[in-house]
Parts: sequence; C-alpha cells; structure tokens
Amino acid sequence: MTRVRAPETDGQLLDQIADVCRWYAVAGPPTSQRQAAALTELAHITTGRADLLARYAGQTLAWHGSGPDATARERAVQLCITAGADMALIEQWNRETQRRNPDRTNRRPDNDQSQ
Repeated sequence: MTRVRAPETDGQLLDQIADVCRWYAVAGPPTSQRQAAALTELAHITTGRADLLARYAGQTLAWHGSGPDATARERAVQLCITAGADMALIEQWNRETQRRNPDRTNRRPDNDQSQ
C-alpha cells in the first residue's frame, strides 16, 4: 500500500529553509560544493516557491545587525537570492518584519511564523 504524504505547511517549509541556510551559512566561507548542495536541497524543499525563499531572506535581513552572526545571515540571504528568491518580495518581507517588530527583540527570524 502506498502512503500519501500530507502537504507541508509554509511554516514547516520555512523551518526547512532555515535549517539549510544555517547549515550553509555558519560553516564559514562557502565552497562551491557546499553551495551546490544547499541549492539542491533548497530546490527540493521549495519546488518553485520563490516566495518562501524571499520570505526567509526578508525576515533575516530585518534582523540583520552587526553582531557575531551578521556574516552568516548575509550568506543565508545571498543563498536564497541565488536559489531564486523574488527580490521585490524580499523587500516586502523585510519592511513587514521591521514594522511588526520595531524593537527588534532577540527572537530569531526562523522562528517567526507570522503571516
């Protein structure tokens, strides 16, 4: 008997995108092999959902600062852009996330499941 897999929610997909981006970004300067692996994984996760890549990138930019993880966040955003994130949607998510969280609490963007 073949099991039918339930469709994943956007929140679950965003969590998976965050995991891949963290894996890629925190390992130091990217190698072509790591980037290819990350892009392949993101393509598998998103199956054409450039809007989710843009959402993660925009939320990550909104939380971007000068702290110790700033470089890793920049790498994660660039990976999403390389994977096909819609640039206009990145800006929209960046503005929306900043508007909703003007005080920029310590909550991480990959835990923000707001719509």
